[in-house]
Amino acid sequence: MKDCVFCAGLRGEVELSRVFEDDEVLAFLDHRPVFPGHVLLIPKRHMETLDELRPAEVPGLFEKLRVLSRAVPLATGGQGCFVANNNVVSQSVPHLHWHAVPRTKGDGLKGFFWPRRPYADAEAREAVRSQLEDVILQELILDFWFGPGPGPASEAYVKRWFAQDAEFDAAIRQRFGSVMEAALAGGLTTWENSARGRLALILLLDQFTRNLGRHTAAAFAGDERAQRVALEMVNQQVDQTLTADQRIFAYLPFEHGESAAWQKMSLKMYEQLRAEAGEDYQRYLIYAQKHSVIIERFGRYPHRNQALGRASTPEEVKFLNEPDSSFW
Repeated sequence: MKDCVFCAGLRGEVELSRVFEDDEVLAFLDHRPVFPGHVLLIPKRHMETLDELRPAEVPGLFEKLRVLSRAVPLATGGQGCFVANNNVVSQSVPHLHWHAVPRTKGDGLKGFFWPRRPYADAEAREAVRSQLEDVILQELILDFWFGPGPGPASEAYVKRWFAQDAEFDAAIRQRFGSVMEAALAGGLTTWENSARGRLALILLLDQFTRNLGRHTAAAFAGDERAQRVALEMVNQQVDQTLTADQRIFAYLPFEHGESAAWQKMSLKMYEQLRAEAGEDYQRYLIYAQKHSVIIERFGRYPHRNQALGRASTPEEVKFLNEPDSSFW
């Protein structure tokens, strides 16, 4: 079998403008796009047709394809996405691949993938590539946490949110550990330019840190930045563009804050969420109230003392021996 250009790209012998890569797939910009943001998705294992895809390979590949179909228009300002796959006929490269093309009404697309519109220059291509890379990662994080689709998270996802599950934590570390570290180091600043990007950043800084740093100071390393990002969302009212389930986590940085001011903000936002989203969200207001009482009493969360090297007062020691005194 003659080697294909995509396999050569996987080996680094051909330059590809990568927007996403993991152990299973690679996504990169088409070098002759129909519109800027036209992306190709390929499996890393060489195969020519869809029929050669192994059953075990289907879930991971189509998860990425589904996210790509949403990320491409989000990153490019499109209204939708045209997703296509050729098998043999019109397959310009004999390696299974999908096209994800941003579309808008009246965009002038004629026929099938014609005319092509090359990037003006390398700088224009890099700007699109970088934006796509950001949005794809953001959407993968949001789907991992809330599940696919715009509706409420299913019970299977909700159960994972506040449970201690080593397998779930391992999945976070494997898929998003390096992204979380980048956020903690002050990176991913462009994620603060959109509501969904900010929400994904908050998950990295405020939730994934707690999963991966449980019972250590690392659990709270992202709190300050998460609180700033969450406050900006509320002040700009972009939290209102999120679903009710997503707003739960947009406001959690306030609940995690060790000050009366943060607790006041937490109660305000969860009271508003309960009023707007209904009785199902009463439990999150109750949790916020429980946190607020502790901060009002101690000015801090005593269960963090050991991890942060703080000495507990006699009153805090007594409290920590009571049930429901810890929020790990």
